[in-house]
Amino acid sequence: MSSLVSGRVAESGEKFKIVLKDLRQVYKIRSSEGAGREDFLALESFSLKVKEGEFASIVGPSGCGKSTLLDIIAGLSRAEGGQIFIDNKPVTGPALDRGIVMQGYALFPWRTVRRNVEFGLEMKGLPAKDRKEVSQKYIELVNLEGFEERYPYELSGGMKQRVAIARALAYDPEVLLMDEPFAAVDAQTRESLQDELMRIWEQTGKTILFVTHSIDEAVILADRVVVMSSNPGNIRAIIDIELARPRTNQEIRLSPAFAEIRKLVWENLQGPWASQASLKLKPGLEVSPEKEPSGQEPSGSGEVRLAELSEVERPAMAGQA
Repeated sequence: MSSLVSGRVAESGEKFKIVLKDLRQVYKIRSSEGAGREDFLALESFSLKVKEGEFASIVGPSGCGKSTLLDIIAGLSRAEGGQIFIDNKPVTGPALDRGIVMQGYALFPWRTVRRNVEFGLEMKGLPAKDRKEVSQKYIELVNLEGFEERYPYELSGGMKQRVAIARALAYDPEVLLMDEPFAAVDAQTRESLQDELMRIWEQTGKTILFVTHSIDEAVILADRVVVMSSNPGNIRAIIDIELARPRTNQEIRLSPAFAEIRKLVWENLQGPWASQASLKLKPGLEVSPEKEPSGQEPSGSGEVRLAELSEVERPAMAGQA
């Protein structure tokens, strides 16, 4: 029996690497009236499936729960409700099946590049000789050969982030979780790192969940863009990015299709309705998403097609988004 996934018919044997079911997160915060504490609902009924080997980006307004979501998947925070599965196994805490790359690099300043990359391998108990071989492979993958014995203070911001990516990949996690990893570097370095990440993803085939505030970055990198609503965080739209791969910034940014997709993501960020959309693009095709009356869901006609909402297992009503 087949089902629609992101606007297309899923293969019967298709495997989901990450499954999130009805996640809910509540924080206790100081009361707006200044006395006592009250509940702040960060995530509500958040459900999503990410396919094996998929690159999925998440965008949304500030404070919508993007980083909270990644913390929960990483096992660094426990959700108030819902379930998380990696390869059909429930997530109950941190584990080496998930690699994490953060905005702040999080390198050990007393360790060299090589020793930083080897950290996860040490946790796995790999012998020193094997650690050196594996770490060298990933140092070369991120183009840092020759810097193996440098310390973090001797590296630029972009080089530090490459070390963080190599460290996360070296112990061979099933999933790579990236929380605005390029936000702290300059624009030129950011584009270079985006190209590097796309090359690394194509070589490794890792499943990546990537949080960003940049619409451009989300579209350039991803197979799908998940658009979140403001708090409580939920899914407003899921948009297929069917631009040809391999991609580079120079080629994609000059493409008319890129501008159209970027516009679609922006409209969904601002839109009043919650839906899951699929964008099908062909070279040279201009896309004009249909406008819908306020409070109504799109009809599914034209180039923007709705998928079955059951595939992300969330309420199919804008009022519950």
